[in-house]
Amino acid sequence: MDRTWRVPWKKMDRPSLEEAARAVAGGYDGVTVTVETEGDDCLTCFFSVPGEEGGTVELSVYDLDADGFVLSLELDASDNVEVGEDAHVLAEDLANELEARPLDL
Repeated sequence: MDRTWRVPWKKMDRPSLEEAARAVAGGYDGVTVTVETEGDDCLTCFFSVPGEEGGTVELSVYDLDADGFVLSLELDASDNVEVGEDAHVLAEDLANELEARPLDL
């Protein structure tokens, strides 16, 4: 199941996302992260998770214009399904760092 959180931003804020993503990655041995701009309305974090069940966790922040900003864990992105619980844990941690609130869609 995909998961989303409302991010309390007024504008797209790559530096804040990079800082939050580095803080999350720093809490886990061997986890690294890169943040990429994927358009005017999307920033994506790619967390590299080591180990047998490792892979890439992809989490994106979207600008939905009048509806604000959302952080999204999309299970069909990168290796999100393959890394299982790690994807959910990293998403929760990033949401907490961004002071985001869960959304029920």
